[in-house]
Amino acid sequence: MSVQDDIRERELVRMFNLVWDRAHQRHGVDAHLNLTVDGRDYRFEAEVKSTTGATVGTARDVGIEHTDKWRNKFFVIGFYTRVAQPELRQCLCLSPVDMAPWIASIRDRIDRDFRIAPIAASNLTLANLFAIVGESEYYTIREAKGLLKQQWSDEQYKTARVQVGRRKLIPQSTMLEMLRIRARYIAERGATLNNPKLSKSFLAPCFGSPREVLENTWASRIREIATNFVRSNPLHAATLDAAAAAAAAAAAAATAAARAVPAATPAPGSEA
Repeated sequence: MSVQDDIRERELVRMFNLVWDRAHQRHGVDAHLNLTVDGRDYRFEAEVKSTTGATVGTARDVGIEHTDKWRNKFFVIGFYTRVAQPELRQCLCLSPVDMAPWIASIRDRIDRDFRIAPIAASNLTLANLFAIVGESEYYTIREAKGLLKQQWSDEQYKTARVQVGRRKLIPQSTMLEMLRIRARYIAERGATLNNPKLSKSFLAPCFGSPREVLENTWASRIREIATNFVRSNPLHAATLDAAAAAAAAAAAAATAAARAVPAATPAPGSEA
């Protein structure tokens, strides 16, 4: 993400009164939308995007995991002028139901390739292993790391070893399983899409509809859209997940507050 994109998206977070995730690039969640509907709290995940064009980029190397996450998110999109100092000109807020057709189209484009990956990997044999790392009954951690690299932790590599005389080594069967894991990973990476865009034809019908958020109604309007979504889709996975996330956040806050309260100190001269 460019610095300019980050600045614009932080601006959108402030305007819509969302909770910015400072570690969003690692966690995969840009921000959260907190609201209460009919006495129940919800904490929705929000994907925040900005563009100076008519289309909207999404992410690099989009795979099944992306589509699974996007299905339960609200998309907040800001359209900016294409000048040296871009200014916001239009905003859209799209619910999980609004985004469903586009997400399904992306899923359809990559699903077959992802289904090929585990099948191809499972058909690898010891002959394939020997052709890649050489034939041996046992292998060292160094040889295993050369194959699987950082997909496993040091602890996983150590746990995979068996006692062979005075040494601990990795047996053939485990090394073959590592090869299959690596092959599946490589195949799935090749099945991803590079920055699939929300197209002009997909976005155009949203303008002039209730999905468009007008100036100075940003924070209230997104909550109105989310409230309508909850009431219309009480059993949608996004609604259920948001309720669970709010409950977890409340429990964590209560625990933190309890820990912050200092223990009572007995008064001087009082009995223990």
